[in-house]
Amino acid sequence: MCVMKKAVVLVVEKDRASSLEAVEALREAGYEVIEAADTAAGLKMIYETRPDIIVASTDLSTANGEDAFLRLRQASYLPMIAIGSREEVVEMLEMGVDAGIISPPSGREVVARVQSLLGRQGKTD
Repeated sequence: MCVMKKAVVLVVEKDRASSLEAVEALREAGYEVIEAADTAAGLKMIYETRPDIIVASTDLSTANGEDAFLRLRQASYLPMIAIGSREEVVEMLEMGVDAGIISPPSGREVVARVQSLLGRQGKTD
């Protein structure tokens, strides 16, 4: 019998309350969710847990003076979803993130975006 591995979602958000709905919705949808409170912790989690996708807030602090999203992108080519204001999301899309969600996100929208990006890669939950 083949057992499917749950897709792992790394959520990088400095304000736990802001990401709570999305995290709970992802878990209810069957994803394994790993949380990081800042860019440095997110980078560490990329190397330690090998997530399938990254969901991150646009208001993360810089890492060694570099933009958080650039730093996360340099660390991996995983699909990335940015959550922030319309202007921030557009800027992140220009920098190479795969999808953007206007803040505050609904849990349902986050799950739909994750499913869409993972589905394009042939990965399912």
